[in-house]
Amino acid sequence: MSALLQELNGFSLRIAQAIESNDWEQLTEILMQRQARLETLLNVPLSENEQHAIQGVLESIQAMDSLFVDTVQSKKTELLKDFKSVAQGQKVVRAYYATATN
Repeated sequence: MSALLQELNGFSLRIAQAIESNDWEQLTEILMQRQARLETLLNVPLSENEQHAIQGVLESIQAMDSLFVDTVQSKKTELLKDFKSVAQGQKVVRAYYATATN
């Protein structure tokens, strides 16, 4: 049980690294692995002490996930700004070529 809880805690570090490096495919894989471990954990009979320990881990996971969502939203906003800037640049270039060839 302890090893599984440590593994779940380790997922947060891997998730943070994937987000930081913009590795969305790796992030998806990590989240799927974590989900499988959570399902395993929640489908075994647990003592009351184990339930309390798991509850603490799950609350920690929820708090970290909230931070991860905020970080991903910020990255999404940055990417949209970059995309709009590139699109505007392409529009300017097309307008330049249109007037240059006339």
